Amino acid sequence: MIISSSTGEDYVIRLSDGEHVSYADVPEESGGKNQYQRPGDILTSAFAACLNMTIQRILKEKNLSYDKVVIEADFDWSELEENQLDFFYIVDIQGKLTEQQKEEVKAEAKECTVCQYLQAKKVLTEIKK
Repeated sequence: MIISSSTGEDYVIRLSDGEHVSYADVPEESGGKNQYQRPGDILTSAFAACLNMTIQRILKEKNLSYDKVVIEADFDWSELEENQLDFFYIVDIQGKLTEQQKEEVKAEAKECTVCQYLQAKKVLTEIKK
């Protein structure tokens, strides 16, 4: 479980899973300090990280040598009122792979765990202590 705790600084939040710690913040124009990623950036980071890890796993399983995998990701929430959040990303698999190999790996990677989370119907349930 993730624990999100206020820190005493306006809008700076400590996030912990009990073992690892990170922080979230908002930009100065929203009252924050702009020291850490915004919550939407953390969500996008989870997507980019999972996609990257999934591509690396697929490359390893297929015994395809590569130098580096780079994912650039962002989201557009302008259609959020229509219940749509668009994620945009670029996949750069660097190394001596053919374009066909890269495309096959990218197609398979679209089933990464966070991709599945993002595409699933969500239900938010508050648990009472």
